[in-house]
Amino acid sequence: MYTATMRYYFKPEKMAECIEKWEEEVLEEAEEREGFVRMQFLAKADGTALAIGTWAEKEYAEEFMKTGVFKKILSEFEPFMTKQPEPEIWSTVLYSEVEDV
Repeated sequence: MYTATMRYYFKPEKMAECIEKWEEEVLEEAEEREGFVRMQFLAKADGTALAIGTWAEKEYAEEFMKTGVFKKILSEFEPFMTKQPEPEIWSTVLYSEVEDV
């Protein structure tokens, strides 16, 4: 699996609007793509958010990036951010999940 994260720094009063935009423009698009495994969007009251995207293989994530979805969403987020987002790439080394929660 291939996991990438993006840490966002939003104005706290704009967090709800940014979550809605991210869901509509990133998550819903990703769910339709080949190789999609899961995405999470974690948020803190101070305006910090962490988006976590996991794909079956790196190539699937790269194909998704070629759609321009992040370039578009970052442009829309510009007035709502306190500083530029920080991307990171992670390798899954351990994973556990309970299916019936």
